[in-house]
Amino acid sequence: MMDKHKQQKLDFALPENAELLLSEDSESDNDISALLDQTFADVTDYMTEEEATEYIASLLERGEIENENSLFESITPYITEHMKITNYRPDQAVREASLAQKNMWRPGDGEIYYQASNTLEVYLGTPERPLEIPQALKQIRQLSESTVLTARIVLGLWNIRRHNDRVSKSGSVAVLLEEILQWQGVQKHSRVAHPGTSKRYTDGYRTEQKHRVLQDLALLASCNVRGNCTITVKGKSVPIQVDGPYMRYSVVSRKTLIDEKIIIGFLVSPGDWISTYEQHQNYYLAEVDSQIFKLNPQNDRYALRLALYLTERWREQAKQGDFSTPISMVELLAASMIEVDERHMTARFIPRIEASLEKLEEMGIVGKQVCLTDVDRNQTRWSKDWLGSRWEILPPLKLIQEYQTLNNPQKRRIRRIRSKEQ
Repeated sequence: MMDKHKQQKLDFALPENAELLLSEDSESDNDISALLDQTFADVTDYMTEEEATEYIASLLERGEIENENSLFESITPYITEHMKITNYRPDQAVREASLAQKNMWRPGDGEIYYQASNTLEVYLGTPERPLEIPQALKQIRQLSESTVLTARIVLGLWNIRRHNDRVSKSGSVAVLLEEILQWQGVQKHSRVAHPGTSKRYTDGYRTEQKHRVLQDLALLASCNVRGNCTITVKGKSVPIQVDGPYMRYSVVSRKTLIDEKIIIGFLVSPGDWISTYEQHQNYYLAEVDSQIFKLNPQNDRYALRLALYLTERWREQAKQGDFSTPISMVELLAASMIEVDERHMTARFIPRIEASLEKLEEMGIVGKQVCLTDVDRNQTRWSKDWLGSRWEILPPLKLIQEYQTLNNPQKRRIRRIRSKEQ
């Protein structure tokens, strides 16, 4: 059956000379269309042609859109020191699912799903047709730190632009592919103008960097979140049920004079779940230091995972106005989706975790981090005491002040009005 599916899948493969075309210095915008086709080929592996066609249509929601160029002409990409990102239960569930060990996904009735610590379940496909296990496993293996970073950046930009009519339409906002890479601190490829000179030419981002973003968007649109959440309505906790896409996006394109299709960018929005929150005036946003997006998913893996969780934790602590509540190291690691390396605890794992916390403090992402427990490292099995040690990890002062302003009802109302006017 699997071989049959492979034979019938859509022909989204790149042409034989595509590798040569994509590796040339002057990469054209039209190559992004080829990358998009390759992305869909990757995520629809094992599907029949009918299944793949229906699935891609569900991912893109409204399909490919033309004549929306004006939305993108109004975008002026720039990097701010902080970004307000969505920090709802579905956001947290997708973060955990993207970073979880693959064996933490559970088989269900013809599907596979991940149950987050907040009890929400994440599954792949559509509510009407969840992906079967072989199809889902392929996509689960592609989920990574990069997926979470892309989600945070894209929905952060959505939050910034949602009330600006020049760059938004019907609840979605315009996002350029290149600005996502800019937020991630990715450097454009450059080459020497000619031998013997220091002058260099920039010829854009690398093919694999663009492909990673396109793949992340497809994966995020494939993620569905279901389960019960609790919102506050008139001071009372009210349970609500969600089941639907985590994020939606559409491809916006235009045609050239020679009738070639060029991808301009994307229209993106959260799934319908966010309307359920906001119709009862429940807004959950977190302040994120833009330096977090620049952490390397490979080289700074531990630091990135810790930072992503801490931003969620600080937002929760801000509600009570108390950032000093300690957390045990074992709880911090579990919440950050970091597997404890029991075989190399003292020689490698502990030094790397502590070095990651120190790096976050040096970068100003963490204001202060200190171990409150006296761990005797001269003992033979001190690693157990280290796991049980309690830590105080504070956000930087600027972030604390920002949350104090955010939680001031009068100032919050003024800021919301100004946001809508902008």
